Amino acid sequence: MKTASLLRRSLAALTLLVPALALGQGQLTPPGAAFTYPNERALTPGGLPTPSMKTLMQIDAGEHIPSRDTSNPNLNGSLGYYNLAKPGRYYLTENIDKNIVISSDNVTLDLGGFEVRYMGGGMGPVAISATGALVTYQRTKVIHGRIRGNWSQGIVLSDDSVVSGVDVSEVSGYCIKVGKNGQIADSRVKGPWSPQNPGMPGPHGGIYGDDATVISQCSSSGIGGIGIQVNQSGRVVDCTVQGVAGCGIVTNHHGSVGGCAVRMCGSTGFDLGMGSTLHNSAVSECGDSGVHVRNGCSLANVTSRDNQDHGFLSESWTVMNQQYNKNATNFVNCVAQGNDGDGFHVSHECLFTDCTADDNGMPGQIGGPPASGDGFFFSDKCRLTNCVASNNVDDGFHGNNGNTIDQCSASSNGNNGIEVASDQNIVTRNTLRSNTTAPVQPVPANGIAPLQLPFGATNPFANFGL
Repeated sequence: MKTASLLRRSLAALTLLVPALALGQGQLTPPGAAFTYPNERALTPGGLPTPSMKTLMQIDAGEHIPSRDTSNPNLNGSLGYYNLAKPGRYYLTENIDKNIVISSDNVTLDLGGFEVRYMGGGMGPVAISATGALVTYQRTKVIHGRIRGNWSQGIVLSDDSVVSGVDVSEVSGYCIKVGKNGQIADSRVKGPWSPQNPGMPGPHGGIYGDDATVISQCSSSGIGGIGIQVNQSGRVVDCTVQGVAGCGIVTNHHGSVGGCAVRMCGSTGFDLGMGSTLHNSAVSECGDSGVHVRNGCSLANVTSRDNQDHGFLSESWTVMNQQYNKNATNFVNCVAQGNDGDGFHVSHECLFTDCTADDNGMPGQIGGPPASGDGFFFSDKCRLTNCVASNNVDDGFHGNNGNTIDQCSASSNGNNGIEVASDQNIVTRNTLRSNTTAPVQPVPANGIAPLQLPFGATNPFANFGL
């Protein structure tokens, strides 16, 4: 009985509560045309958006690809490709397997995280192109997506163009290529080539920018040719290259490379044209010299290790005009270690400050080439200050004539600490310890200061030989 009484009381309370909850919902009938607050309506009585509202196209303006409009062959894929023939913004709404041709200036293509992939046999066309045989289109932008498959090339754009946030893999030619004054940022290119599988063809070019292009925060790997390349006055910043068949990072004249790392290239790691700069960068395990520069370059805070030729190679640009026959390269705080050739190999008119060459060169082999590999090898009119050469297979410092070697250290080298062609050099205040053949050659005279022990030295310019 008590249970039945309790149940009746509960049902009565619930009956009183339900109308109250229903009344709390307010008026549920949709308002008519004469709604009291017209500014809060999305549409006018005529069905048009009110001035305070925006259409979907106004919120996210652009043409979507593929289009469902059967009357729009340029964008619905019926041409066999997509043709962006008007300025404006286009965006993918799904993965596509047809190429995109940009045939207008001022086009932005947002891949929207989707993929342009090649599914056919053989080699396909260029995946995304703004260049043709007779005309090119400028100020294009391709962003945020992926390109994959055996396209002949990935992205090929003209001048004043931008590529950002794009991954390209498996293409045959250039992965990304832009014209002058371009920008390529936050992008990755990848192929199948590796030192362990050198027969894999890979793309023949990773990332390329013409004059005055900036390439930043990109990576290139598995490329069958050059990893990253810019033409004159181009910049490469905060990029990585690993496992490419050709050179790692290449610039033409007056380029700038900073904050980059290169590893395991088939050829040179960094290859720079005249008047270029390289700073805060590292290279290792390349099949040629780690760094190869020409006339008038400047290098600071660069390390070059375990390469199969010189750590650093500087030479004159070979042209008919003799004004380019001057080397004049500046090295500051650079380190060459464990390279098979010389640590630093330069011709003339170079400056070294606070540089180190350690453990460079190859020991001799019975019936094979003799031991070779100096810490610093230089020709004429160079200056070396506060540099260190240690544990190199041949000489610590090896020069010709007209050089200045001051306040340097040469220790435990396989031949001489310092060897110069004659006494027509200035060799002063150096510390020479435990070198196999001699502290210095030739015998001190004229510009070569005498050897003294550190304690009791009387000549302020003496070299200290132990």
